[in-house]
Amino acid sequence: MSSILIVDDEEGLLESLTAAFLTQGYRVAGARSAEAALERLAGTPFDVLLTDLVMPGTDGLGLLEQVRERCPAMVVILMTAGATVESAVQALKGGAYDYVVKPFTLPAIFHVVARGLEQQRLRQENLQLSDLNRRLRELDQVKLNLLSAVSHEFRTPLTIMQGWLDLLLAGQCGAVALVQQESLAAIRSSAIRLERLIANLLAFIQCERGEGIRARLAVDPGALLRAVATELTPECAARGLTLFLAIPTSLPPMQGDGERLRLAFFNLLENAVKFNEPGGAVRIEVREEDGGLTVGVTNTRGEVPAARVPHLFLPFTQGDMGPARPAGGLGLGLALVRAIVEAHGGALSLETGHGNGTSVFVRLPAARADGANDK
Repeated sequence: MSSILIVDDEEGLLESLTAAFLTQGYRVAGARSAEAALERLAGTPFDVLLTDLVMPGTDGLGLLEQVRERCPAMVVILMTAGATVESAVQALKGGAYDYVVKPFTLPAIFHVVARGLEQQRLRQENLQLSDLNRRLRELDQVKLNLLSAVSHEFRTPLTIMQGWLDLLLAGQCGAVALVQQESLAAIRSSAIRLERLIANLLAFIQCERGEGIRARLAVDPGALLRAVATELTPECAARGLTLFLAIPTSLPPMQGDGERLRLAFFNLLENAVKFNEPGGAVRIEVREEDGGLTVGVTNTRGEVPAARVPHLFLPFTQGDMGPARPAGGLGLGLALVRAIVEAHGGALSLETGHGNGTSVFVRLPAARADGANDK
């Protein structure tokens, strides 16, 4: 129930307005002077103050000034005769919500009060949303700081583990039986997978902080894509997939962070392998167009339901993050790829369905001699 304090030195008007607002379901109190109104406000909060402008002693402007200091959220509406409209307009600049000119009808004053209460509600909701957004930003920063710290702390012991595994597998610490070699190789494979997850996580955090590009150098896109394909060739073979490369021998260079671009294309190609089926194929196709390059990565036997497509680019999610999802991972791949590509002034798009699998297209601007595409 909304509450209203009505202030007017005319007893008849005060009584009639009090009775009228009671019929509208308001909690109503009346005062015949500004001083009496301030005493009321000292003990009970009100949502609306409806006050006459011209009164003996402290007038409506004086009351408005004191109310704004004590109850800044209260809706203040002034009642004034026609001769004092100019003063009422000045009062609006002092923080009053609105004014009504006497004589007025009850529907008119009800409407003004209801409108003021609605604005008060919206203002309070906006303040709550602003506070919630601030707290969410703080929590997000805490999350990023925690993820960054955890990732960095993981990297050191992981590097030590990989170093010792390499030494053991190379026989540098003595002879290793075949069954032991197989066990160590399995451990090393898991360590490599963990290192990739950590690399993705760190890169994503840095992109979120506006550090998507750490250096801008000339990058050979053909050599970069061939190197990524070579790195994932064993996984293609293990899954019974065929890898096709359609990369022109001579491509214009790109200007950017070669390591970040390698990470982006590795994620795209790894997804094409991971979400494919035995007997399928993975294709990498590169075209020069519109003064830049378009790189398409396709898995021929992996389609995404239309309902899941909008979620694919959200961080920490795959199309399905449930316990029965077909592949592991943090769900960062496409979100990270998009962040890296957009940091390089490029764009990312996805096509799926129609029995042709899923294709992801990366469009990147080529390097220019004058460096105009540098950011």
